[in-house]
Amino acid sequence: MKLKKRLQKVNQRFLFVILIALVLIYLSEPSFPYTRSGIFYLPYFIAGLTLIISGVSLRIWATGHLEKNKNLTTSGPYAYIKNPMYAGSFIILLGFNMLAINPYIHFIILVELAAFLFVYIPTKRKIESTRLLEKFGAAYADYDKTVPDYIPKTLSAYRPTTSKVWTWRVFWENQEIQVTLAVILGVSAVLIKLGHTEKLQIFLQLL
Repeated sequence: MKLKKRLQKVNQRFLFVILIALVLIYLSEPSFPYTRSGIFYLPYFIAGLTLIISGVSLRIWATGHLEKNKNLTTSGPYAYIKNPMYAGSFIILLGFNMLAINPYIHFIILVELAAFLFVYIPTKRKIESTRLLEKFGAAYADYDKTVPDYIPKTLSAYRPTTSKVWTWRVFWENQEIQVTLAVILGVSAVLIKLGHTEKLQIFLQLL
């Protein structure tokens, strides 16, 4: 029963993201030095991998601190921004767009950015802020007033009432390993497509 509930939760959470990834993989045309559309691929390849690694690292750092519905998490990356997991997810998405390059990349990124800024962020903030304020009261009000949502204003960390360290137990409870594996699969799919494209080009040159 627990396994079934977990699978349902994962399906609800990642179905939309998986569909986007599949579409991007299908549209992708990774190839060195230029794609079929004439885009110089190397800077997109480097930037894409860098962003994906950075986003995954940020989410792993966050999920090792986050104890949902138990404590107000203000340690780790939460000492600098309130929503490191959402920020990490968006960074991964940007990176994946660049890695899985396609002729519509700039338009797709603009649409995703607009959706994130004007739909996702306001909706999430309204829901999450209300829930956390009801649960943690003045502690969250002070934290909300002090710490920015997504971009750190300073290198000085918010000082939590209790000191916490990153733990494997919390990381595992948050099921972040599933997100990490999904990202690895997506990146692998693009790299496999890149390898096949390179082999095809070599074959065509030999004809």
